[in-house]
Formats: sequence, C-alpha cells, structure tokens
Amino acid sequence: MSLNREWRHGEQQAWFEAPDILWARFRGGITLETSVWSCGVYREMADAQRFYLAADITDSHLSPESRRYLVDHAQAGWFLGVVYIGAAMEQKATTKSLMVGAMLSGGMRLDTAYVDSAEEARAWIARHREAAARTG
Repeated sequence: MSLNREWRHGEQQAWFEAPDILWARFRGGITLETSVWSCGVYREMADAQRFYLAADITDSHLSPESRRYLVDHAQAGWFLGVVYIGAAMEQKATTKSLMVGAMLSGGMRLDTAYVDSAEEARAWIARHREAAARTG
C-alpha cells in the first residue's frame, strides 16, 4: 500500500502509515455522511490488509444516525485493534457501544484502548503487536 495514502471528507482526515496504522482525525459533529465515508476508507484498507485504527476524536461527537450506520456496517475483522485519542467520558461510552456492536455482528473480539496522545497510541500499538506476535 502506498506510504502516502490520504483521505479527506470536510474537516475529517485519514492517512496510512506503514506497515499497518490508519490514523484518523475527527472534529465536530460526525454525520451519517461522515460515517459512510469513514466505513468506505476502512473497507478500502481492509481489502489490502487488516490494520490498527488510531482515531483522534477530540472535540467530536457522533449523531445517532452516524452511530447506527457504524454499528451496522463496520466489521471487527477489518481491524487489528482500535485506539481512541482524546476521548471524553461520553465519547468513551459511545465508542464502547460501537465496539460491542461490531463484535456482536462479526463474532470477533476487538481490542480497544483510550489514550491522551498520538505517542501513547503508538506505544499501545507496539505493545499490542508484541503480544500478538507472542501468542501467534
């Protein structure tokens, strides 16, 4: 996959970092259209390989329609793990419900973490990779 791959949708942005991290930055109200866009990016990535999603969701919020779309369309099998950066208490509750919905529909466990910075996200991903390598 190209090292310089990047996607944009209004204020929202995603970019790939080799070997397996999709960074995303979400700001403001996340609409149904934004969720359709983000699922399209995730699906495109998953067609090439499973990946870690490191999503900076500082100062963003999902509309009910957006949340419903993600639960119905995102698949746990696309991801190696998901790290949320900058999540407030309400965002943690919302994203946990998304992860449960994705796992229930796909029947697959999805490791998720909440951190305060990109550096902490990188550290979590490194630890997760090491643990995955040990367990095969």
